[in-house]
Amino acid sequence: MSDNKLKKAEEVKALAEKFNRAKGIVFTNFTGLTVEDTTDFRKKVSKSGMEYKVIKNNIILRALKEVNLEDIQKFIDGPTGVVLNFEDPILTAKLVSDFSKAHENLKVRAGVIEGKSVLTAQLAVIAGLPGRDVLLGRVAGGMQAPLSRLVYVLNSNVQKIVGTIDAIKKQKEVVK
Repeated sequence: MSDNKLKKAEEVKALAEKFNRAKGIVFTNFTGLTVEDTTDFRKKVSKSGMEYKVIKNNIILRALKEVNLEDIQKFIDGPTGVVLNFEDPILTAKLVSDFSKAHENLKVRAGVIEGKSVLTAQLAVIAGLPGRDVLLGRVAGGMQAPLSRLVYVLNSNVQKIVGTIDAIKKQKEVVK
């Protein structure tokens, strides 16, 4: 095997491994973005703890095949940028969606959320969801509310018992 083929095979393997680890992946077309816009996008992605890479389509296609995401292959055409997030898939969709709204030359092609292929319209819906921390907070709040009510009810019953005992005590003191 030639050095070039070996190098490409290693690139495919490394990209497939990243695809497997990533919780959120968005494939973009960046044609028409200015250098300043591209640099700004790269900074925002990096600052959010994600990766943004421009990768040759044949490498992407082979890596997608390796991780059984062939249904995404039809969206890989022309210059392709890949945003990878290994922690919060909603943040990936949100960041790319927000940037593409402000910069119409960045086109979202498709994505992968938690190993499942998603189309552009689905990514837009996902981008509208609150972040992971907010969702976890809502779940915790939802679980806490019934417990708080239970404690309130139990506490009010205890207060009634204490009030009744106190009234009986005062009544017995008056009788003496």
